[in-house]
Amino acid sequence: LIAGSGQIVGMSATLANLDEVARFLRASIFSTNFRPVHLVERVKINDTLYLVESGGRLIPEMNLGENKLAHHDPDGLVPLLQGIIPRRSAIIFCPTKQNCENVCRLLTRLVPRSMRELHADERKASVAALSEEADGKLCSTLQAGILSGVAFHHSGLTADERMIIESAFQEGTISILCSTSTLAAGVNLPARRVIIKSPMVGRQPLTKAQYLQMVGRAGRAGFDVRGDAVTIVHPGFEEATFREMLAGPLMECRSGLSDRSLLSAFLLDLISLKIADSLQDFDDILKKTLFGMQNENVQKEINECLADLTEKRMIHFSAEGRYSVTVLGGAAFTANIAPLQALAINATLIENLSMGIVLSSHFHLIFILIPFNVAVDVDWSVFYDEYRSLSTSEQQLLGTMGIQERCLVKYFVERPKLQAGEPALRLYIAFMMRRIWDEESLWSVAERFHVPRGWLQSVLQSTCSQASSISRFSEKVPQLWPLKHLLPELVQRLRDCCQQELIPLMAIDGVKRGRARQLYDCGFKTVGAVASADPNMLVSMVEHLNRRQARMIVSSAQVRI
Repeated sequence: LIAGSGQIVGMSATLANLDEVARFLRASIFSTNFRPVHLVERVKINDTLYLVESGGRLIPEMNLGENKLAHHDPDGLVPLLQGIIPRRSAIIFCPTKQNCENVCRLLTRLVPRSMRELHADERKASVAALSEEADGKLCSTLQAGILSGVAFHHSGLTADERMIIESAFQEGTISILCSTSTLAAGVNLPARRVIIKSPMVGRQPLTKAQYLQMVGRAGRAGFDVRGDAVTIVHPGFEEATFREMLAGPLMECRSGLSDRSLLSAFLLDLISLKIADSLQDFDDILKKTLFGMQNENVQKEINECLADLTEKRMIHFSAEGRYSVTVLGGAAFTANIAPLQALAINATLIENLSMGIVLSSHFHLIFILIPFNVAVDVDWSVFYDEYRSLSTSEQQLLGTMGIQERCLVKYFVERPKLQAGEPALRLYIAFMMRRIWDEESLWSVAERFHVPRGWLQSVLQSTCSQASSISRFSEKVPQLWPLKHLLPELVQRLRDCCQQELIPLMAIDGVKRGRARQLYDCGFKTVGAVASADPNMLVSMVEHLNRRQARMIVSSAQVRI
């Protein structure tokens, strides 16, 4: 960017300081109010519908009359959907994941019979696809909803489940999608009408950027001549907060380097890449960043970060006034780990090595790799059962780290809320990863630990990423040489665990991971599909599979369904 050899085209409808961003990018601004599909914004307060005018003013438009389904549908969602579904689509943004599922369950009961009968074959196909992804398991709320043309979409679902639901909505198989705010900022799924069920995201009021992203989903170019959005607001504090947001300014784009930890990481990167090694170099570069344009005293920030990195032994300052990276700083750069996090990881790894790695199983290494920033509510009964299943040597090792059985009994009685990074919480997450390592499915592990499947999938991916980073980190730090040899194979196995679609197939006798991948790629994606296959067909489709092996695989699959 500084060299001026690239070209960037940026688009935004939610930023206030475009002039500042353009100056940083050395860009020209093209601004227009044109929208391919006309958008009408409305607000529902009690039984009155208001038009949202420029400046956030609310103009009364009409009275909706009595809500005859108020006992079942207190927010009046059904009247807002009439005239839209099933010919067109609607997205309902809900404040929480649980509320998404509750609204999906409610609308499944209340949608008209005529809508339930539409697209029956396509909906059954979507249900079958979801069931196939989980080898026969499917959330009953989601199944009943899809068959009625309603579905929910949030981070509690796996990536594959969300993709199937998104496709069904885009194709018109599903008419109503109940979603959290993450859909507005990510996936491009426009609808004829957007309903914001509450001006809240979790427990926080909706920001103007979030609101604009949500209502921006209304209207499908090429399909609709207009789109409309309705926000349901309750009178009182909620209404006052919402009106204030509408009338308020747009958010500004602020530099990420305003975060001291990110600025330190940026300076460490500059030194590691030999782009800069003096105060003058840092000052020249930072002044060309958005951070430099938004802060008057850049030099002070640079000096404080460099002093902090020097104190943490990440960089070295020579007598000639030049900065260079230390072994620890170079390891943090190579592993792409933030300096502060690198210190914590280094201390934890050295502590574990000094106490001795338990090699009777992979559990100790898995525990070492658990990220420090993951939080979850603990089921203490499950925690205690999992702890009791550890070997004596593993329990003794945890005892030296302050995780003893008597402490767990105390936890079981008091049931405290553990914070991210606490050893006991990392141990609990390690229990989940151990079961996935042992090739249990996401479904079964999520059910046992009472966590959403999508969350568990995300934690598994974070653990894989952390494992790769620690593996690279260990290669650069001499004291960690044992991990340099132990981790590469573990990292590869964890990456394989991310391929959850193969786990059900690997339950078949004679099917290891490589064979499972072959079967999956040939279209035999479930145990049921293998069980119903002709052994001769398997031989012809799967490379290096003989007839005897094929018969054994089919027979084993038939026993397991």
